[in-house]
Amino acid sequence: MDISNRLYTRIGNPLEWTSTRKAAFLIWIYFFQQGIYMAWLLWLPGQGEFEQHFNRVAIADHTQRFIWLQLVSLGLIVITGWAQLRKSDHLFYEYLATLYFGVTHVYYGYCVGLMSLPVGVVLVGAPVVGFIFFNRRAVALAFVSALLAVSVLSYLTYMGRLPYAPLAEQLYLQNHQLSPFWLLAYCVFASPHLLIIFALTYYVLQRWRVREQEANYHSRTDSLTGLVNRRCILELLEQEQKRSVRERAPLSVVMVDLDHFKLINDSWGHQVGDAVLVLASRALKHTLRQHDHVGRYGGEEFLVILPGLEAEQARNLAERIRVAIGEVMMDLPGGQHLSLSASLGMTSVSATHPVSVDVLIKQADTALYQAKSCGRDQVVVMV
Repeated sequence: MDISNRLYTRIGNPLEWTSTRKAAFLIWIYFFQQGIYMAWLLWLPGQGEFEQHFNRVAIADHTQRFIWLQLVSLGLIVITGWAQLRKSDHLFYEYLATLYFGVTHVYYGYCVGLMSLPVGVVLVGAPVVGFIFFNRRAVALAFVSALLAVSVLSYLTYMGRLPYAPLAEQLYLQNHQLSPFWLLAYCVFASPHLLIIFALTYYVLQRWRVREQEANYHSRTDSLTGLVNRRCILELLEQEQKRSVRERAPLSVVMVDLDHFKLINDSWGHQVGDAVLVLASRALKHTLRQHDHVGRYGGEEFLVILPGLEAEQARNLAERIRVAIGEVMMDLPGGQHLSLSASLGMTSVSATHPVSVDVLIKQADTALYQAKSCGRDQVVVMV
């Protein structure tokens, strides 16, 4: 079991999470990021070689705000955790979490420079993941609010009413290039966001692909027998017929009908009837070649496609199918046993005389009707 499947077993599919759980997940991630910001703010300016890069007066003012924001995040963790325990689920939690995440990130970005790499990563990356993971309106509201906040703060900075990057000193060198220290700091700030965005997007999209594959499988598969359903087997017949014409190869089709199936259902119930269908489908699959196709055509009928077989070869394989189904024995309550039989109608087209799918189905169905009329448990061929 790979890491992705282990995660899925443990946390499930994020696309199916409740709004409360999604909000709690976002706040937990944010709380971790805020811890990084706080550790950076409390430790780095006190190091002698880095002291010159910080505005100590501004740090004293903003430290309290950092602490308060982390306490708010802790409070939201408690609220969303309490909501999950109470099985409370409402889009309000997604709106609250995304709006809080977006707007407060603008404040953190303002502290170190709104035109910096971390701000760009969050403004671009967070909505992309958000639209996949959260309610779209909640993400749109958070994005617009954050963008508006960035615009207002940028305007106030431009007008000189607010300082740009108030925590930073010596942000630019004399040649107007970004200070190597702050360039490295920006990379450090952006890294957790990039890692989280990448990991979360990868995981969610992978689960999305798995869900699409499952949906596609169920749309093409008969849930009882595990064979392809009527729509899919007809699509496969269409493909094989076209290939037969294109490659001038023979093609054979067999219609299989279980004998006296209605009597089995009436006598023993639908549960036994379902078990009979499962056993018959297994016998069919085990008899066919690897590149043959079999699907449940409807009720107790199965459609078998035999590419590349001439009439005699296909008849021999159809006979093996009849024998294999006849060998199926099912134990019933009271020590009784139920044996099966099937009637088969077959048609073949040669490489030089191709026919349409509708004609193939009609000929196989006519041959099946003759097999049932002539006593059942036999193969009838119509060429």
